[in-house]
Amino acid sequence: MTGTKTVTKKAMLVAVLLATFMAMLDASVVTLALPSIGGSLAGLQWVLDGYVVALATVMLTGGALGDRYGRKKAFLAGLVVFTLASAGCALAPDTGWLVAARVLQGAGASVLVPGGLSLIAQAFPDPRERARMLGIGGLVGGLGFVVGPLLGGPLTDAFGWRSIFLLNLPLGVVALVAGRRAIEESADPEHTALDPAGQVLAVAWTGLVVYAVIEAGHAGWADATVLCCLAAGLLCLAAFVAVERRSPRPMLPVALFRRAAFSVVNVASFVLGAASYGGYFLLSLYLQTVRGVSATEAGLWFLPMMSATALASVLTGRLPHRVSLLGGYALCTVALLVLPVLDASTSYPVLVVLFVLLGAGMGLALPPTNLAAIGAAPRERSGIASATVNTARQTGTALGIAVLGTVASATADFAAGFVIAGVASAIVTVALATTVRAG
Repeated sequence: MTGTKTVTKKAMLVAVLLATFMAMLDASVVTLALPSIGGSLAGLQWVLDGYVVALATVMLTGGALGDRYGRKKAFLAGLVVFTLASAGCALAPDTGWLVAARVLQGAGASVLVPGGLSLIAQAFPDPRERARMLGIGGLVGGLGFVVGPLLGGPLTDAFGWRSIFLLNLPLGVVALVAGRRAIEESADPEHTALDPAGQVLAVAWTGLVVYAVIEAGHAGWADATVLCCLAAGLLCLAAFVAVERRSPRPMLPVALFRRAAFSVVNVASFVLGAASYGGYFLLSLYLQTVRGVSATEAGLWFLPMMSATALASVLTGRLPHRVSLLGGYALCTVALLVLPVLDASTSYPVLVVLFVLLGAGMGLALPPTNLAAIGAAPRERSGIASATVNTARQTGTALGIAVLGTVASATADFAAGFVIAGVASAIVTVALATTVRAG
C-alpha cells in the first residue's frame, strides 16, 4: 500500500510540475520570438502582457475555484484550457488573434500555478516534506521561465514562432493523463467563495492601467485616451479595494494582510515581478535590438542565467529562509544596477556576470517567497494564499513590462531608453530591500 501511494504521489508531482513548468515557460518563451512575430512595440508588449495580465487577474479566482469546487477539477480544467489556447496561438492569423489566444492561455495558466502549489501542500502534510516539495515546485516554475529563451530561440529560427506554442500540446496531454489518474480530490468550500464583482474589477483595473501605460509609449502621457484609461483604471482599483474590504468572503483575502509577514511577502513578490522580470524582458530586447544577435544566439547567451537560477533554486532548500529571501533580492538589485552600463559594445564576460547575478537572485528569491506566503496562511486557505502571492508577482510583471517597455521606447534611441529603464528597475528593487528588512 505504501508503495502504491508513493507511485501515486510521484505521478501527481509529474502532472503538477509539468503544468507549472508550461505555465511559466509561456511567460517567457515568446520573448525571443517577438521580432519574428513582427508588428509595433505596443503590439508586441501585448503579446507578452495579454498572457501576464490574464494570469495575474484571474489567478485569485483560480485559487478560489480550487478551494471551493475541488482542486483536482479546477486544475484539470485549467490544463485543458491552457493546452487548447496554445493550439489557438499557433494557428493565429494575425497579432490581434494571437493576443486574444494569449489572454485565454493566461486564464488557463491562472488555475495551474496556484492549483499546483495547493495540490502539493495538500498531498504533503508534513511541514519539512511540504517545504521541500514546494521548493521543488518553485524551482521548476523558475526554470520554466528561464528556459523559455533557450527553447524559444532555436525553435523560432528552425521552425518559426508558431512552434513554441505547439510544444505545449504533447506536454499538456501527458500532464492531463497523469493528473486524472494520480491527483486526489480535495476542497474546503466553507472557507472560500466566488467574488464576481471583485473579479471583474480586478481584470478592469489591471487591464486599463497596463493599456494606458503601453499606449503612453507612443501616444504620450497627455493623450486623452491614455488619461481616460488611466483614470478609469485607478477608479476600478479603488472600487476593487472597497468591495474586497466589505465582502464577508472576499476573493482577495484582506484579513490575511493584517499579518505583517503575509503583507511584506506580497510586496516583495510584486517588486520581484516588476523589476527583475521586467528587467529580464528588457535584456531580451537588448540582445536582439541593440546587439543584433539572432533568436538562437540570444537563447544561448541566456544559458548562464538559466544555470544560475537552477543552482540557486537548489540552494534555497539548504539555506535559512531569511538568508535565501534577502540574498535573492540583494543579488537582483546588484544586477539591475549594472543594466545602465550596458551598450552595443559591452563585452560578453560582463553580460555573463549580469546574467548570473540576476538568475541567481531570481532563483533564491522565488521559492522562499511562495513558501512564506503559504506558511503565513491557514492550511485551508493554501490555495488562495498561493494565488495571492503569485498574483502579486504576475501583476508586477505585467506593469513592469508595460512601464519599462514604455520608458525604453520613449526615446529616439532604444539604448538610451534601456539605460533609463534599468535605473528605474534598480531603484524599485532597492526600495523593496528596505521593505523586506522592516518585515
